[in-house]
Amino acid sequence: LWTTKGVEKVNVENTKIQHSVSIFDICQIHNDENRFSYALAYFMKQRKYRELWQRFFAEEGVELGENYTVTREESAKIEDNDWDHENKPSGGRIDLLVKDDKNIIVIENKIKSDINTKTSDKGDTTQLDRYVNYVEWLIQNSEGEKPAPHFIILTPKYNIPEIGNMKQFYSIITYEKLHNFLLKNRSVFEDDSNFVDFYNAMFRHTRDNVNDYLYYEMQEKFFRRIKEMQ
Repeated sequence: LWTTKGVEKVNVENTKIQHSVSIFDICQIHNDENRFSYALAYFMKQRKYRELWQRFFAEEGVELGENYTVTREESAKIEDNDWDHENKPSGGRIDLLVKDDKNIIVIENKIKSDINTKTSDKGDTTQLDRYVNYVEWLIQNSEGEKPAPHFIILTPKYNIPEIGNMKQFYSIITYEKLHNFLLKNRSVFEDDSNFVDFYNAMFRHTRDNVNDYLYYEMQEKFFRRIKEMQ
């Protein structure tokens, strides 16, 4: 193994290859936010994993009921003549909207993209503002006890977005934090190859920078190729 310090002898036989090739590797969708969001929505909806996600959100201070719902690509457009559209714009699509009787959780998944704007946004407003406005409208129009709003940006450490005054609403959860949580609870899903593939694909987004993962990936492919040739 060539390094900046010279040549390092590595015992390939004793080197553990972290994961087998999955559909994420074959289709090269490791950086695809939509695919990751679909996977998150799928596993959050599964009855057998609801307690797992309840524990995850509980660590973020959200007591989520077991009968929560998950919506992918929720339209944040407010069609209400009584709404102040001029000062409180709406629109766009929320990556994941998780709801129960007491909570509304917006999850914006960012891997390599930045916070989005559109031509109708005024001043410094972005998609984050529009989602806050939409949730405010949902709460105003909900019956009974008003649900508590929660706003989350899920992102790698190497691409944490600058969100300005939206810090008062949004909290940042890194893929490293989610990955570490799942690692501690791997026994819950280790018999599900699809979940394991998703968990493994997430690993590259736990690194401090992209080059760090590329080095790890190169080394793993190198070791796998040597073992295949033996």
